[in-house]
Parts: sequence; structure tokens; C-alpha cells
Amino acid sequence: MTQAVDRVNFALTISVMLAMAIPLLLFPEVSALALQTAYTWLATKFGWLYILTAISAFSAVVFIGFGPYGRVRLGSDDPEFSTPSWIAMLFAAGIGAGMMYWSSIEWAFYADTPPFGAEPRSAEAYVWASSFGLHHWGLVAWSFYCLPTLAIAYPFYARGVPKLKYSISASHFIKGGESSIGARLMDSFFMIALVGGIGSSLGFSTPLIAALLSRLTGLPATFGMELFVVAVCVAMFGTSVWLGLTRGIKRLSDFNMWLGFVMLVCVLLASDTVFLLRMAINSIGHTLQNTVAMMFWTDPINNTGFIEDWTIFYWAWWLAYGPFIGIFVTRISKGRSLREVVFGMLGMGSLGVWLFYLVIGNHSLGLQLSGEVDVLGVMAEAGGNQAVIAGLDALPFATLFIIAFILLTSIFTATTYDSASYVLSASATQSLKPSEDPARWHRVFWAIAIAILPIGLMYAGGLKEAQTVVLVVSLPLVFTFWLSGISLFKSLKEDHGAPSET
Repeated sequence: MTQAVDRVNFALTISVMLAMAIPLLLFPEVSALALQTAYTWLATKFGWLYILTAISAFSAVVFIGFGPYGRVRLGSDDPEFSTPSWIAMLFAAGIGAGMMYWSSIEWAFYADTPPFGAEPRSAEAYVWASSFGLHHWGLVAWSFYCLPTLAIAYPFYARGVPKLKYSISASHFIKGGESSIGARLMDSFFMIALVGGIGSSLGFSTPLIAALLSRLTGLPATFGMELFVVAVCVAMFGTSVWLGLTRGIKRLSDFNMWLGFVMLVCVLLASDTVFLLRMAINSIGHTLQNTVAMMFWTDPINNTGFIEDWTIFYWAWWLAYGPFIGIFVTRISKGRSLREVVFGMLGMGSLGVWLFYLVIGNHSLGLQLSGEVDVLGVMAEAGGNQAVIAGLDALPFATLFIIAFILLTSIFTATTYDSASYVLSASATQSLKPSEDPARWHRVFWAIAIAILPIGLMYAGGLKEAQTVVLVVSLPLVFTFWLSGISLFKSLKEDHGAPSET
């Protein structure tokens, strides 16, 4: 069956994407300065709103997971995918290649500018450095994915709404169907934020892959090499999204999960195993002990900039991806209960990311503490990508680990972007039933189109510009998140009664 394209959402998203990318390519310095100015203003004025949204999202999904609504099922059919494949797909779509960069080196940024008034490079600073990444990629972070998933999946499966769009999650507030102004705005905000979010992720991962290839081949990591990496990644996720969910995205996600697990075990055994195990236990304990403090911290007295530079950036990033992951996980979650979705996303999603931080990140941190490699010095002198490489070079058979790292980063890029291409094409399709996929040409078109913005970001400067664009495009989604969450609880109460009555 050929699905009709939603021309309004399609045209609006393409127009905004070009409007962001073209100035970055034509006026890189001016565009980078404008983005940074906008980021500073938004983070200062609205940072508290992102913190409050994170707290509310986490509280809502935990209540649903542990409460009586958790028994509610998404349709009466059996699950379409096995639990391991379901977890692999939601994880691979949700974290992207950015995790490979940040899990390796995020601690280094915090060691020099630690939170909560710790002295730089002190023992306390290193403990916070090993913990705060777990918070930024952990339970609270995955709540930004889980809440829109529940809010979209419930009306799609339980109420029979035949449209896989973000706007169906706020049906109690948006009247008039998908053609109403409110629905158009909500879907457009989400698609624009997704383009900005995936642009930033590819802006992180592509230079890293190029630097790793440079280390293997001896060729310089030029902008031309970065363009080559983008082309290869587009070919990978274009092929995957062409093949569809079962033959493409599922198989690629399954393979990446096993490759990641094997690499983590090898790093654990090849590095200082005892230190990694002790540090992992300590990091998890410190994170859990201080989760509430980290969740509510706004740094109103010292104003060190840590919250604006890191927590607000991360919450904006997860927020920008939230509706996309919500639509994708909705598509693969037929037959599962709300409790399964909550525990799968918060529990298994966090655990998967934590393993990378606890093994690869703490391996790099251990090199710094032992004096074997001055990772902080390498980062200050040559940048984060070279610091990641320095950590890998310290392992025996370093070349094999670098090859595995390139494969993982490339496949994580592909699994995130083929999922994004799928979701963008679904959102720009007028009507889509639970068993239907968007047209193939439509999926492949978005796989190619979403590479435009990251090319502009890399040309304008890279890391900082990729961070700033996420916050700029995600602000409207803050308000839609609240609408979706409230609408979900209204629907559950109408269909199943108040929590005390279920």
C-alpha cells in the first residue's frame, strides 16, 4: 500500500533544516557565534524549566511502572519481537554514536571543572567525574524517552488511533485531528528538534570516526575525510532503513549489541580489571546515593556554569530525541505492558550505557590516575578525539580495539539514524496503521536528508556548535512534554479509573 505524504510536515521540516544548515555552510563564524549566544541566553533563562521537566518525567514514569497502570497492555496481540531484540533496538536507537565519545572521555571534562564545589583534579573531583556521566545517561535521562513512548503508544494501541505521530500523545488538549493547527505545530516542533538532535550526534561521532581512521591509516583527519565518513554512514543506514524493521534495523541492532558486549569484556580483561571492578561499584553507589541531589541541583549560589554547560545540554539533547524514540519504541512494543516498557527503557537502557561508562570511561580515568597516560594533557593539547585514541592505544592489541571501536561507533550511528529516518518518514505520512511501514523511497529520502545539518555543524566548528543547536531547537518540546504527560494520565484515568480504583 502506498501511503500519502503529509506535505505540510514534509515541506516545513525540510525548509527549517535548510534554513539551519545553509548559514552554517556560508557564514560559519557568524553562525557559530549566534548559536552560542542563543544557547547562553536559553540555558540561563530556561534552565530551571528543563530541570523541572526532568524531575516530573522521571516521577511520572516511575509511578506508572510501579503503580496499578503498569498492568495495562498495548494491544491484545503477542509481542512482535523477542525481548532481547526489542531491548537491542530501543537501546541502539536511543543512545547513538555520541555515547561512544562521551563514555570514553566525559569524566575528563568534569575532573577539571567538577560540580558541587570540589577542587579540580582532587580525589573528590574524580569520584564526581566517574558518577555524573551515569546520571546524565541514566534513569532520569531515559525518562525523557519513556514518557513520550507511553503517551504515544497508549492511544495508538489501546485507543486505536490510526496515526503514528507525536501529536496523538496530547489528544486531550489538541482538538480537530491531525490537520489542526495545534497538531501541525506539535509534529513540526518534534521533527525540527529531531533534525537538530541527530545533527548534533553526527557532529560528535563523525570527527571521532575520522580521527580513529587517521590513527589507523596515517592520513590526516581533514574535513574531506569527515565527509567520506558521513557518506559511508548514510549508505549504511540508508540500506538498513530500506530493508525495514525486521531485515534491517533489527539485525543491525542485534549485531551491535553482541559486538559491544564482546568489546567491553575484552577491555575489562585487557585493562586493570581489579581497578575497573572496584571503580564501577564505587561509581554506581555514589550515583545512586546522590541521584536526588544531582536531579534537583541548579547551582543558584556559585553559578559555576556546570549546570548550563552539561546538565541542561544533556536534558535538551534527550528531550530533542524523546518523541522520536517514543514513536520508534511504540512501533516495536505492540503486546507489551506499560510496566515492561518502563522497566525495559529505564532499567535496561541505563544499564547498557552504564556498562560503557564503567568500563571504557573508567579505563581512561585509571590511566590518568596511575600516570600511565596524561589523558587530561592530551585533551587540553589535541582535543577529546585524541584523548579517546590515547586511551585505546594504552590497551594491548590496540589496533584491534580501534577497529572494533570504529565498527561500534559507525553501527550505533547507523542504528540511530535509520530509526530516525523511519520516524521522520512516519511523521510525514498522513496515516499509518500498526502493521504498516512508511514508503521505502520516503524512508531513504530522510536517511540522506538528515546528513545536511551535521555537515554544516562540522564545517562551522564541531563540538560546541553541535551542543548549542540542541538546546535552541528543543525548547518548544518542553511544553509539549507537559501536555503529553498530563494527557496520558487523563486517558488512563478515563479508561481504567483513578489509581486507587484500579
